[in-house]
Amino acid sequence: MRAIGLVTVVLIGLSLPAGRLSAAAPAPRILLTDVSHALEGRSLVITGGVTNAGSAAVAPLVIDASGFGPAGDLVAMGSDGIPWEMGPGQTERFSISIPLGRMLIREYVVQVSRVRAPAPYSSARRGVDVALYREHLRTLVMLRGDLFKGVLTVRAEGPGLPVAVVTADAQVLVFNPLLEGFQPVRLSLDLDLNRSRTVFVGSPHAFLISLRLVDLRLKVTWSD
Repeated sequence: MRAIGLVTVVLIGLSLPAGRLSAAAPAPRILLTDVSHALEGRSLVITGGVTNAGSAAVAPLVIDASGFGPAGDLVAMGSDGIPWEMGPGQTERFSISIPLGRMLIREYVVQVSRVRAPAPYSSARRGVDVALYREHLRTLVMLRGDLFKGVLTVRAEGPGLPVAVVTADAQVLVFNPLLEGFQPVRLSLDLDLNRSRTVFVGSPHAFLISLRLVDLRLKVTWSD
C-alpha cells in the first residue's frame, strides 16, 4: 500500500513598506506687516497686518502686544484676534488699544500665533519716541506750590517721566505799601523735574493765587 503524504504549504507574503499616503502638511507661514503705533487720547494704539504667506488656510489666530516701560519691565498688555479662516495670500488688519496710566510704554512686542500654540508664528518689536507723549505728559506732571513770608516754593513732580524741565506760571498777590493794597504779580519759573525752586516775591505779605503748567522740555532719549 502506497502512502500518500499531504503537505500543507503555507505561503507567507512579504509586505513591502507602505509609501506615504499623503505628504506632510506644510508649516504655516504667518507674517506681521506694517506694524506701527499712534497716540489716541490716553491710549497707545498699535496697528498692522497679518498675512498668510503659506499654501494652506489657517484659523483662528490671536495677536498679542506686550508693552515695556522705561526700565524694561512689563507694564501693559493688549490683544486682538482673527477668528475666521485666512486663505493663502490673504491679509487681515489688526488694532490693539492699550490704555496709558502713569507708566509709559518705551517699546512693545507684537506676536501672532494660533490659539493655544506653544510658540508664535511671527513677532515684531517697535520703540516709541519720547516726543509722542508730549501732550500726555502734561497731564502727568504735578505742580506743588507754597508761599510763606514772601518766599514762594514751587516743585514739579513726575518720577520716572522723560521730562527735563517744566515751565510754570505762578500768579500771586503782593502787598504794595505805596498803593496801600495788593497787586497781582505773574512769575514764570523754569523747574527741573522733581526738584524745588524758591523765589522771593518782594514782600512778606503775599498770597499764591494759582499755579499752572505752561510748557515742558522733554529728554532727548529715554536714557538721558
